[in-house]
Amino acid sequence: MQTLLFLHGWGGDENSFAPIIPTLKKLFNCITISMPMDTPKAPWKMEDYADMVFRDLKARNIERTHLVAHSFGARVAVTMLNQNPNIFDKMILTGAAGIPPRKNFFLWLRIRLYKLKRKLFPRSKQKGSLDYRKLSPNGKITFQNIIKKDLRSYIANLTTPTLLIYGSRDTATPVYMAKRWTELAQNVKLRIYKEAGHFCYIDESSRFISDVLDFLKR
Repeated sequence: MQTLLFLHGWGGDENSFAPIIPTLKKLFNCITISMPMDTPKAPWKMEDYADMVFRDLKARNIERTHLVAHSFGARVAVTMLNQNPNIFDKMILTGAAGIPPRKNFFLWLRIRLYKLKRKLFPRSKQKGSLDYRKLSPNGKITFQNIIKKDLRSYIANLTTPTLLIYGSRDTATPVYMAKRWTELAQNVKLRIYKEAGHFCYIDESSRFISDVLDFLKR
């Protein structure tokens, strides 16, 4: 039985793919790994997450595997491939992160004003998401390390057969990022789910499973 590794998105864990694993585990040896979102002992970089997954696979005596990864999980997968281009036989990446967002004047202005406020009023109450505010100081550095890492050079070196699945209603990783993936990487197919958001494997689980099986069996 072939192995199918699942890498969750930011804020997720080994249970993130629970809606689709019961069907897929009938045909594959499904492996899920929980990656830490907070790293209180020391800040992590993308390479630390990649090393963690490599160690887990080594402990299971797995040298190659298929992959399903969501959002942040795709960042980890691309980083792993930069270290070992043969680790994945085929990949299904959904809502894949790693492409820097488009810059515009209003976003630039918001960032500049935020930084100016923090400089002038360092003790003012922090803004940002509740999840971010709950992170330890090192965890916040980890988060910044992740979102600031531009993975386009890694993506451009990809040769692993890859299926990209994006939702047209996704605001976290919009469709323009998917098109950028197809311009950079080799051997990539793209499917866009018109009724889905950032979680295609939940919003359209039946279709997602069908596309995964069709791609892996082909």
